[in-house]
Amino acid sequence: MFKSFLKKVLCLIIIIKFANIDAAITDNYGKQHWNDTWTDKLRRDLLRFYDRHSRPVISDHLTNVTVNTVLKYVDLDFQNSIMTINAWVSMTWQDEKLLWNVSDYGDTKVVNMAYDEIWMPDIVAYNSADGHHDETYGKINCVVRSDGMVHWIPPAKFRVFCDVDLTNWPFGEHTCSLRLGSWTYDGNSVSMQINQKINTADMINLEEGCKWDITKVTQRRRVESYSCNSNDIYEDIHYSITVKRKIPAYHSIVVIPAIVVVFLTLSVFWLPPESTEKFMLSGVTLVIVCILLMMISGNVPIMSDRIPLIVMFYSNSLGMVTLSMVFSVLLHNLAKYKQPDHKVPKYITQLLNTKFGTVMRFTSMKNDDEDKILDESNDDKSQYPQLKESQWYYLALILDRTMFIVYLFLFIAMVIYFLK
Repeated sequence: MFKSFLKKVLCLIIIIKFANIDAAITDNYGKQHWNDTWTDKLRRDLLRFYDRHSRPVISDHLTNVTVNTVLKYVDLDFQNSIMTINAWVSMTWQDEKLLWNVSDYGDTKVVNMAYDEIWMPDIVAYNSADGHHDETYGKINCVVRSDGMVHWIPPAKFRVFCDVDLTNWPFGEHTCSLRLGSWTYDGNSVSMQINQKINTADMINLEEGCKWDITKVTQRRRVESYSCNSNDIYEDIHYSITVKRKIPAYHSIVVIPAIVVVFLTLSVFWLPPESTEKFMLSGVTLVIVCILLMMISGNVPIMSDRIPLIVMFYSNSLGMVTLSMVFSVLLHNLAKYKQPDHKVPKYITQLLNTKFGTVMRFTSMKNDDEDKILDESNDDKSQYPQLKESQWYYLALILDRTMFIVYLFLFIAMVIYFLK
């Protein structure tokens, strides 16, 4: 009998204890106590039976998600053909489960909710280069209004595939796309919307230190359906982003070395034909071109269908310098040809006596001493023992100057073609 009475007393004490804890939070009349706020009560009432995994509609209504994006940083990875985009993504939708009467909660019109407390649209990048999307958006709270409108502006980082055109590397423009849409909901459940009043300039707010300039941004809403299930439609927002590299530093990396290679290649033809320094200068130029080619190949992937023009320039220059070295060897031997008894062909003598030959030799046809050397009709050849040797030398000199003109036109043609 006593034990039964003791059990009843203990049960009564436990019930009174829990009743006091509940009364400390709120009483039957909804009055606030010193340790309770209207926001606390509002959050408890809104989230008491809330299921964050189900779309927040009372009936089968369509959930419109309005997306606006502000670009903060962009970068291009040429090796992997990936564009990295850092942006602020603004999403707005209506949650029909988060409605309340402002007067019932002390005129509280806005309340903050954690991102993992309420339903969130699963907006991802369809052309993402990452296999996971958990870290795409920052862990930022949402702002919920009394009419159920939810506003979420998280910082986001997207890595998307981009078909880059390296023809004009490191210059030129590159256009990449970003496609945002719901991963699990079709267009009959979640509709993607954009704010048409947003100006394109308002979508660009690059941070300092970004090495790319955004020249153009366009956004459009796309609706697609597939033959396998024509009743379902799929919506996404397509951003087209055109970027251009900030190029002042690349003038000293690409342009100036190219100019140096051109001048070194042409300078070879101004050295005397018998000079051994021609080989040294050609060898130095070959080494420079090879180093530049290796440096570029380490930074730019060589695609089979789009070879960068700068690579074509240095490749052609490499071939031209090699040919110039071969010509230098031939002309070096020709200039030192010492067989005065060997008859010089008549057409060579005529070439040396033409105005073209004279200009190439930078001498005047009225030079009496030279006319005697080049005149085969001179009877007393014993006075000019170096007659044949001089003719071969001047022939080598003319060919050297001619190759200079040919190479000059070739470089000009390459520059015009590349700039075009």
